[in-house]
Amino acid sequence: MKGILSRFQWFLSVFLVASFISWTLLSSGAHAQNLADGTYTIQYTVLHADNDSASMANDYWEKPARLTVNGGNMTMQMTINHSSWVTEFKVPSNGGFRDVTVVSTDEAADKRVVEFPISDLSTPLESKIHVTVEDIDYDHDYTIRLSFDTSSIQEVNVASTNDEKQEENGTSTKDSNKNETTDTKKTDNPQTGDTDIVLWGAVLVVALSALIFTRFKWQSQ
Repeated sequence: MKGILSRFQWFLSVFLVASFISWTLLSSGAHAQNLADGTYTIQYTVLHADNDSASMANDYWEKPARLTVNGGNMTMQMTINHSSWVTEFKVPSNGGFRDVTVVSTDEAADKRVVEFPISDLSTPLESKIHVTVEDIDYDHDYTIRLSFDTSSIQEVNVASTNDEKQEENGTSTKDSNKNETTDTKKTDNPQTGDTDIVLWGAVLVVALSALIFTRFKWQSQ
């Protein structure tokens, strides 16, 4: 009997670990995907290609990044210092890699602001960079990964962005207030991602309760 309980405890332990990992990934992914249109800041780390330690390039990518959401599409904007050293910065596109878009350049400060579209914040984004330092005859290509901390997302001007859209569509504030009740009801309905998170949380609680129960039962025998 004890052998059966022991195997059952082992199974529950493995299930709990797997469920916790899934719940964590689901929570971060749902949080990122449910962002309203607007502008946000997000912390990130530049990682090595083959491990999760910070790359030397991490010091050249300033934090936080700026995230813009428009119609469900996300655009990431970053500032690079020592801009003259980072001669190339490419992100995935259509099965290959493409240069990021340069938004602005400050030659005096040796910085530039770049942006690129991004569809997933929950997994590190593989990128290609080329670093050239002529003074020391340094010239190398590198693969890096951009790891985003979705828990650090902060709103910047979500409200103002929505107001601009209302003006463009010819919708006044009064008209918006008329629909406030309807909009509130729609917002109260849980999103699919939120429902999944709650479900996984419930599964974790049940599994943990079962593990505690069987452990006490095993010790009492």
